[in-house]
Amino acid sequence: MSNRRRITGILLFLLAVTLCASASAGTCITAMATSVNPDNLACTAVNARILRYNPGSNTLTLELIVPEVFSGEEVESLEVGDAIYSQGKEIPVNSNERDVFSVSINGGGYEYEEGTLWLVQDSTADRNYFPMDYNDYLWTSLAEIDVPVSDSLLFLDDIDVNGSKRPLPAVYTAGEFLRILKQETLDSGVGFTTNNVYVIFDGNGALASIERYYVPWQ
Repeated sequence: MSNRRRITGILLFLLAVTLCASASAGTCITAMATSVNPDNLACTAVNARILRYNPGSNTLTLELIVPEVFSGEEVESLEVGDAIYSQGKEIPVNSNERDVFSVSINGGGYEYEEGTLWLVQDSTADRNYFPMDYNDYLWTSLAEIDVPVSDSLLFLDDIDVNGSKRPLPAVYTAGEFLRILKQETLDSGVGFTTNNVYVIFDGNGALASIERYYVPWQ
């Protein structure tokens, strides 16, 4: 794996803490730290955007992304006059409406307008909250890395040629994947950058598989 990395997740987290600490609001909460470590990707699955293939070095440039996640306890303790730091900016809490599985910050009549934040609770035991943009998460760019394409790389595609969801993924070799990637780049197909991909690294930290899954906004 290339040593060229643009690690942003930790810097964004530290910036958020600094800005919140200096805010005039009573309490400012920030997203939880991710468990994904771009410097040690052994046995890791992580969402990604495939930015390009580099034929000279036979590498893929991946942007590793993680959804913003907020502590359920902290979200449910927010009050008017507090703030929440999301997507690089601090959002003052002017109103706070809750139902069984979600919290609307400054919701008003339209929950996705500027200055609002719509958080949906995780259905797992953690009960944390994910900010949403319609049906998608709000994502944080964690790192941009170059990874070698090995002959053993597998590509699993959950989308058929019509853009519909397959009941089981089609399985392709590394060479077939590169052909599909090139063709879709030329034809403006579904692509691999619309938050519709996750990648898996093996025990040595090498890229082992890529899976593209169906998303309604593709």
